[in-house]
Amino acid sequence: MPGLKNVFKQIGKAIAFLFVSLYRLFLFLLDNTIGLIFSKKFNGYNKALDKDKVWYKVRFVLQILVLLLLIFSFNEIYYYTIGQVIGSFITWIGTLFKETSIYGKILIEYGHKFSEGIGTTLYLSLIGTTIGFIFAIFLSLIVTLKRYPEDGVIKKTFKSIGKWFVKTYVTVIRGTPMMVQAMIIYWGGKTFVDWDHLVAALVVVSLNTTAYLTEVLRGGIESIDKGQQEGGLSLGLSNFQTMMTIVFPQAIKNSMASIGNEFVINIKDTSVLSVILVVDLFRVAQLAQAKYLNPFPPFIIVAVIYLILTSTITAILKRLSKVLEVPEVKLPSAN
Repeated sequence: MPGLKNVFKQIGKAIAFLFVSLYRLFLFLLDNTIGLIFSKKFNGYNKALDKDKVWYKVRFVLQILVLLLLIFSFNEIYYYTIGQVIGSFITWIGTLFKETSIYGKILIEYGHKFSEGIGTTLYLSLIGTTIGFIFAIFLSLIVTLKRYPEDGVIKKTFKSIGKWFVKTYVTVIRGTPMMVQAMIIYWGGKTFVDWDHLVAALVVVSLNTTAYLTEVLRGGIESIDKGQQEGGLSLGLSNFQTMMTIVFPQAIKNSMASIGNEFVINIKDTSVLSVILVVDLFRVAQLAQAKYLNPFPPFIIVAVIYLILTSTITAILKRLSKVLEVPEVKLPSAN
């Protein structure tokens, strides 16, 4: 197993290196096209910018927008690129088995379906984690609100109601299985709107991830030394400005390892969404089982695919964390 783990680690490093190289190339092109309007000068490859400059802030916003565009376009990008390659590769693996082998038959017949299942699993995990993270930002800010003596009655009331709502939401979602949530949301929602099972699955993953990441970010905020906030206030910043410009950016950076961990967990947990007919990896295995009336081979295949996915993505996230100098901080786990 150590040898296999090292293989996944090397693959992860290679993919992470590719991502980092593409990211730096993107910044280089951005700095020397749109950036020229703001900076009026050529910027070298992988050269840091002055954080006080207007272009630095504009570039940051553009990076976020492009990243979100790529994430929400994942399904189309995967299907027309790597998805076809993975499907053909799985089918080719099947040809290496003996003609009488049930493993070979399943891999050849369901190779492209397994690839589509991988795409669905990654789509739900990636989009669900992204949406959950965005909502968790707001909920974590609400749950960490402090009451100050100068707050009026209305402000104190809104803070109390907001914190009660977030804590109740987190408790309910974290305290009930995702499978049960999926059944309630999909079939319950069916009585009001005839929605697609994939959309319902995305809602389930997003709601679940929001609850867990709210706790992660809350822990990240509370891990920041109180002196940071006091220092911001002493400089004349308001409580809100101190939180948004000093405390929260550090909290997010400290929480990145746990956020990546939540993404990996979602890859595995989406398997329960087959109960609402989502055709992910687990569902493809069920279809193969129904045809061959043998549960062992298809689920062994899927288990191996899940292992490769989680191990490779974990290696990628660790490599990216080192490149981006993200500290490893122990925060509340999503498990």
